[in-house]
Amino acid sequence: MRSIRSAVLLALLLASCATQGATNPTGVTTTVAPVTTAAPSTTVAPPTTEPAALPPHTYEALAPLLDPLVAPLGFRVTRAALVSLTTYETAPDGTHLAVYVEPLEEPDVEAVAAATVPLAAVFLPEVFLQWPGLLSFDICQERYAASDVSSAPPPETILNVSREVALGIDWDTVTLAGLLGQLSADFTLYASEPVLQSTIWSTAAGG
Repeated sequence: MRSIRSAVLLALLLASCATQGATNPTGVTTTVAPVTTAAPSTTVAPPTTEPAALPPHTYEALAPLLDPLVAPLGFRVTRAALVSLTTYETAPDGTHLAVYVEPLEEPDVEAVAAATVPLAAVFLPEVFLQWPGLLSFDICQERYAASDVSSAPPPETILNVSREVALGIDWDTVTLAGLLGQLSADFTLYASEPVLQSTIWSTAAGG
């Protein structure tokens, strides 16, 4: 499962890089031989598809890369941006990736709690492996249809993690209880009051 998710993200990233970074579509240079030699030779330059150090910084560019990862879980990306940790505003050289997702159907509070780890696991640790310039990442689970109102309510859950902490977690096997047991200044996990009171969350928290 981990390799499949990584391959999907890498394929989407490479496709985006190939489309956005092509300044010479043909990539062909021709060297004309002297009259005393054979016919001219043609050299075709290989395509440039190296992943960038940072992801795109706008929602319009990020959504096509991230939506395919959350769609199988029944979510869609509603907001996403590369953010500067200095200004907390969208920036092309920002080092924090913020992603907001919304369920396609209205879930009950237990489903919200249960989705916390799977949503994080589709992005982690891949976003840090694919984009080495990223220093931190957060995934916010919004309420159903929150994007349909002018003033979006607070998210149901927010998982915020640094590169160092994320790379030390086995996202294929980690549980909600496991995450709650290693919270720190570099790894925070917020939940709304209804989610905190859910059976899944309270059990994971040892309540």
